[in-house]
Amino acid sequence: MVENKIFPYRIDALRQINGVEYLACKNAALVHIPSLEQLIQGEMKYPAKFNGYIAILCTGGEVALSVQMNDYTLAENTLLVAPASVVAFKQCRDCELYIMAFDSEFAVEMNIDIKVVMPIISSLHTSVAMRSFDSVHTMHMKEMFARLYKEYSESQSGVVDKNYYREMSMRHMYASIIFRLWEFVAAVNKVEAAPAQKDRSGDYFKQLVNLLHENYRTERSVEFYANQMNLTPKHLSRVVRTYSGKSVHQWIDDFVVLEIKNLLKYSDLSIQQISYELNFPNPSFMGKYFKRITGKTPGEYRREI
Repeated sequence: MVENKIFPYRIDALRQINGVEYLACKNAALVHIPSLEQLIQGEMKYPAKFNGYIAILCTGGEVALSVQMNDYTLAENTLLVAPASVVAFKQCRDCELYIMAFDSEFAVEMNIDIKVVMPIISSLHTSVAMRSFDSVHTMHMKEMFARLYKEYSESQSGVVDKNYYREMSMRHMYASIIFRLWEFVAAVNKVEAAPAQKDRSGDYFKQLVNLLHENYRTERSVEFYANQMNLTPKHLSRVVRTYSGKSVHQWIDDFVVLEIKNLLKYSDLSIQQISYELNFPNPSFMGKYFKRITGKTPGEYRREI
């Protein structure tokens, strides 16, 4: 089983609890905890930092927890989705949970289009989304998790052969879960928006994300996006950083680097061709840009995947 930096708890400790199911890849993890009580007294007793996005589905009982120092109570059929956070499980009663954690790199692993990934990231940039469902919706989510875990378990145990089609099947299951999470976050944000008190910062940020979708392959300057929005670069930078916690430059880099990684992993384009595809003046310039952000050259990244 792959250990990863996304899920903060020790897997060997989780496995000691009867019925716990754990699935991991390089940039994502999924765990099913049929009974949380023992873990709250043990491995999950203290706050832990999730380094990626986190989804917690309560399918039975009730759990009190804090996310980034804010308290929440998840009852049966409640889903919570949050950005990278410090999470502390405090109390529970007959609680069954599914926890999924993933980062933006996971989308590259799954070959999911950046136009799908970035709305999820931008929707979750600062806030926690939480909502209760009816039992039918919850059962559907449980079935998706269970089906994915079954596929993974069979491929690891040798019950079925590992092959391209099995791998693609699992990728589509992962992608389906991400689509559902995105749909959920979008619905919560729409319901919770208060038109009379709507902050223009959110409008500006969404406009920036839409412009990035259309132009990140060719435009990487703050000035370009500010001009498109009839704002000064300074004003746009201040609004975006205040609203999202990240600079415009960082959002631009997120789009571009994810696309470079996607092309390195899933296309037959040479590094030179990728640099021209993304409007870099030459491969050397793109290589320095990529290494500054990731710590690796494009060639090193391609050889490792």
